Amino acid sequence: MTLKSKYLLLLFVSLMFVFNACQDNGVYENYIEIPGHKWHKDHVASFEVEISDSLQMHNIYVNIRNTGKYPFSNLWLFMKQTDPDGKVIEDKFECHLADETGDWFGSGFGDIFDLQLLYKPSVVFTRPGTYLFEMRQGMRGEYLPGIVNVGLRVEKTELLQNKK
Repeated sequence: MTLKSKYLLLLFVSLMFVFNACQDNGVYENYIEIPGHKWHKDHVASFEVEISDSLQMHNIYVNIRNTGKYPFSNLWLFMKQTDPDGKVIEDKFECHLADETGDWFGSGFGDIFDLQLLYKPSVVFTRPGTYLFEMRQGMRGEYLPGIVNVGLRVEKTELLQNKK
């Protein structure tokens, strides 16, 4: 498979994710491309999420696309959430990308693997408005090779979405 074919396939799969995000429970989903597939330690992936329902519980997911050349089985992220009032919540999140034998989790095609990880389940946002989510890689070294895209998905939980 040529490099051009791989990127066309990646584009097709990305569009499939966009169409799937239009389901009833999807509130937001977006990906940020990592230039050159090398995530610099100072590069912040930012996502502005508009929340309209402060009574509904939501699940928040981190989406990672990596190549088979990613040198680790995990990925540490520094996460930051800023609510409409400016209140900031910061924490760390470990993403397990491969098992102990080196087999990648998630779906893969060619040399690119796509994984969605539950970051925070059953979140109730305190009020409607724009929430800013920011993530930085927390691994050692200036550049982290093999990361193609990082993304964020927010969706209504199954439990309450049909009660309206």
